Amino acid sequence: MNDSRSDRLVGTALLVAGLAYFAGFTPWTRPVLLDAATWDYMSLEVARGLVPYRDIFLHKTPGGAFIGAVGVLLGSVLGVEPVLAAHALFLFLGALAPVVLFLLCRPKVGTAAALCAGVALLAYDEWAISALEGCLPKGPTVLFGLMSMLAAERRLSFVSGLAGGVSVLCWQPGLAFLVGSFATLTREHNGDSRRGRDGLLRRLALLATGAALPSLVLLGWLAAVGGLRDFFDQAVLFNVFYIESKARTPYGTLRAVVSLFREWNTIEVLLVPAALLGLAVTRPRLPLSHVVAAAVYAGMLFLSLQSWPDLILLGPAVATVLGVGLYGLLHSRLSGRTALAVTLIVLTLAALPDAKTKFHPPITFAQQKARLLAVVPELTPQDDVVMVSVPEYLIHAGRRNGWKWPYLWFGVDQFAEAHTEGGFDGILADLAAKNPRVILIGRHWKGPRRQRFEEWAAARYTVREARVFPHVRLPLRIYERRE
Repeated sequence: MNDSRSDRLVGTALLVAGLAYFAGFTPWTRPVLLDAATWDYMSLEVARGLVPYRDIFLHKTPGGAFIGAVGVLLGSVLGVEPVLAAHALFLFLGALAPVVLFLLCRPKVGTAAALCAGVALLAYDEWAISALEGCLPKGPTVLFGLMSMLAAERRLSFVSGLAGGVSVLCWQPGLAFLVGSFATLTREHNGDSRRGRDGLLRRLALLATGAALPSLVLLGWLAAVGGLRDFFDQAVLFNVFYIESKARTPYGTLRAVVSLFREWNTIEVLLVPAALLGLAVTRPRLPLSHVVAAAVYAGMLFLSLQSWPDLILLGPAVATVLGVGLYGLLHSRLSGRTALAVTLIVLTLAALPDAKTKFHPPITFAQQKARLLAVVPELTPQDDVVMVSVPEYLIHAGRRNGWKWPYLWFGVDQFAEAHTEGGFDGILADLAAKNPRVILIGRHWKGPRRQRFEEWAAARYTVREARVFPHVRLPLRIYERRE
């Protein structure tokens, strides 16, 4: 994309720094856990032939699972533990995103300030954790969204649309980055010039074509394998249902955002006022696509904000404010080199991890595997296992879940009841027909349907509990079939 030699050198150095930073957490020894483990499991099974939506419930678009499956297949070829190979691919993508952010910002704010923005993304806790935890799709959503905006800034309309379409395929709110790309591509239109209008229409047609292509490929494949209706029900209708039934009030969303940022790195919180002052003093010209995408996604948060991973898509905007603002403030008082050195030192200190369990899990991958396999009775290859919110066991045991519902909280049980013939009785009848040897349930499934399940299971299964990370505060419940 016509980058100068110095840009390539800085970008390469930033990529190496990101990979070294992630390597410092010894990611090859980290256990699998919770939401990331669900995506790890889906990546493993997609590589083995599982069809999302048709074979397993999934309320997000499946790009993360497809990318993870590529890592799994590469690991199989190279003789590496498949799930750890998938993690390695996501770590590489996590280290690549700051480079793309640097390239996006550099023409507007200069090499030094753009470099600080890239480093600030590595220092953003949510970004580092998402890259370390595994096959979480929000990291690739951001990466391809940044690629889309970079291509738009350089008038590569089809490439911009294609990258934006892949971003949406990783997670639906990647649409915010496409809106940013759209804003950039329409910026130079001269309404009084026919040539200008024709050029605008051509750019937008190329953008739309590129953006539609990934989705058309996905929908065509799902139609061919019988998963198209399930995709519409789960990735579209469920999210409409969820937003309608679970969305917070605007005030509630603001409180949730403030609460989430209170858990942020203390150094970064203290740096925000200085960074904002630096932006006010220097008034840098930020990429239009970047500003628009951040504003659109901030608006999306008022439709549905669940937990800290939802803030990952704000990472590039937060990093740009911190990096560009701090450098600008220091550069207003110091020489360029001194300002750059001090900013990088401060951001490096901010990147130092605190004592959070997310940065420092209490057990290793091997220890977790041994403990999980020990708490579940020995099974034969013919024995079925049904899991609800315990993907860690399936990953370590190399087993496929015995039914379609990998989790049943946040209204999924209500959705499952509505989309199963016979309602919840039909779900229990299906479970009885499968007659699994073991059922594992973890985390937050509560409510009347959970109570009905417990009543159904009481006559068929003995129940015990076990605490294995990450199922410690809320222990696993292990249901063993009565013989």
